[in-house]
Amino acid sequence: MIARLLPSFGRLRRDRSGSSAVELALLAPILCSMMFGAMDIANGFAMKLSLEQAAGRAAELVVSPGTVASSYSNLPAEVATAYGGPYSGLTVDNWLECDTTRQAQFDGSCATGQRTARYVSISITAEYVPYFNFLGLLRGGGPNGGYMATGDATVRVQ
Repeated sequence: MIARLLPSFGRLRRDRSGSSAVELALLAPILCSMMFGAMDIANGFAMKLSLEQAAGRAAELVVSPGTVASSYSNLPAEVATAYGGPYSGLTVDNWLECDTTRQAQFDGSCATGQRTARYVSISITAEYVPYFNFLGLLRGGGPNGGYMATGDATVRVQ
């Protein structure tokens, strides 16, 4: 009986007609994981770009004619509207520098002969939660298990 089966095992071993299907079955999960991972990375970068654009929009408003002021209270609403998504932190900071030394008040003035510079900085932070967490392997440090992304812009107004 075994003597009759041995020749058929030899024919099966030489037969290559199903090797492509076996290779595809072995590689398909790896290729799909790479594709989904690339999609998540691209979505994360798109969110980061949106944050940067929102902060840049606020910086454009700061340098618009007639907008230099001691209070930029309108900027947080402008940044939130420009971003259009949920965010976890938004800060607007303005300061005066006299000879590269930061001063306590934006409205103050520098001593005669000192170089005066006024700056406004805008920063917005949001959490990106990947769509595919690959069984928890891509868990970040954010409150929802995502990754924190920040968009910021600083502009000198004087």
